Amino acid sequence: MVSSSLYSQLVPDAPAHRRTERDVVHTGALGLRQAAGRSFDLPLATPGLGRPQLVSSYQGVIDQILFAFPSYGMDDPDSVTGYRSVIEALRPGTRFVVVHHKSRRAEAEEWFTTAGHDSGNVTYVPLPDYVSFTDWAEDGYVAVTDAEDGSSYLMEPWEFPRAGDALISEAVQDYVDISSGQAPLIFQGGNCLVGSDFWLLGRDYFADSVALLDGPRPPVEPPAGLTGADFVRTLFADYVDTDRRLIVVGTRRPLPLREYYGTREADRYFLDGPADGAGTYQPIFHIDMFLTLIGPDEQGGFQVLVGSPSMGSDLLGTRSPYDLDDVYDTLAADLERAGLNVRRNPLVHRPTVGRILTMEELRGMAERPDGEPLQAALAELAAAGAGDSDEVSVRSWHHVTWNNCLVENSSTDGVRRVYMPTYGHGDNADLAVIDNHMRRMWEGLGFEVSMLADFNSFARRQGVVHCIKKYLARGE
Repeated sequence: MVSSSLYSQLVPDAPAHRRTERDVVHTGALGLRQAAGRSFDLPLATPGLGRPQLVSSYQGVIDQILFAFPSYGMDDPDSVTGYRSVIEALRPGTRFVVVHHKSRRAEAEEWFTTAGHDSGNVTYVPLPDYVSFTDWAEDGYVAVTDAEDGSSYLMEPWEFPRAGDALISEAVQDYVDISSGQAPLIFQGGNCLVGSDFWLLGRDYFADSVALLDGPRPPVEPPAGLTGADFVRTLFADYVDTDRRLIVVGTRRPLPLREYYGTREADRYFLDGPADGAGTYQPIFHIDMFLTLIGPDEQGGFQVLVGSPSMGSDLLGTRSPYDLDDVYDTLAADLERAGLNVRRNPLVHRPTVGRILTMEELRGMAERPDGEPLQAALAELAAAGAGDSDEVSVRSWHHVTWNNCLVENSSTDGVRRVYMPTYGHGDNADLAVIDNHMRRMWEGLGFEVSMLADFNSFARRQGVVHCIKKYLARGE
């Protein structure tokens, strides 16, 4: 986990409104997450009240979808291009719930009108201009239906510290027939993917939920005889999904990821940092950045895509210090052991060169209380020949992912469509080879592919198209 104060010094020009901002262990103590994340392979708990069921990540057509368009996004041409490309691509008849700042209603309406969507299918949810919500509509809740009575909920975690996003579900329930609920658990929507008879949860937030119950004044206490991890499974069944099998995705031990590396390329020196995008037990902080649920194959086996940095590197002829190929391979093997049919697809790490500092300035930073992670990197730079007066470019790496897409897989209507972000534009034109690779791959699986606009600016903020929406309802 990158020190946020040190990172802000090294990368002062990092994009604002990153998906990882304030996305910290709820206790502020990484050690509690690490201690809690060791033994999660426990049996599924007995269902509790009602029958909560998560809205699918793949199955059926997208019937109702939520977007959140804050003023900062509506003021940014790159973000607007991305927003509008999704709106224009989604089929007529899709129902939309649009959260927006009150003063920007007319602009939002124009996007949907121009795209040809019936105004009766768009519900606008205004928030006061002073509410600081983000466009990462996926994360602050999960969409749940109670199978006993058909009621719908946006189920919130016990804590969600990112900006004012925790206000969204309460506002939405005033405009559509969906209620806001809260669970005594730690999760975010982007760390959940919902399959047929199973759902996936990233191990980081399972560990955080165990740590929440083990911490001071927990919201609930385990009954006698239940371990913290067993009780967390019970709570997820009671509040999130009763019928589906919970599969926890992540490594068994914390990732041995260094925060910074010192690199020399020709006559230039670089300080490489991961742009705060890695998790503790996950190679990326949310599983929707490296996993995609496809649906059943002709034999009935469930197909899942798992990102592969080595495939991306082979296609581009580049390498990243943060590839972690063995971690992705391990998680792919784990999913196969869980009974899923795994396919692999390219995933890329991309650098942005920012601030230039001398070795002497970096040594001063390394002497600060939070500067210890720099020391190994500075030793590498010194060994490569960098002296005190030599300049070092800070290179911040982010994930470029095609896994973070929207999938419609309808056995009834025969609609099989994927809405895919693209990146092969402008200075990133070389990424077009992977855009085309992914288009051919999806077409080979029998899907129609809607190629969306340039999502590079979103990727630099640690999210893509799956992150800026929330599925509220699916059709058959």
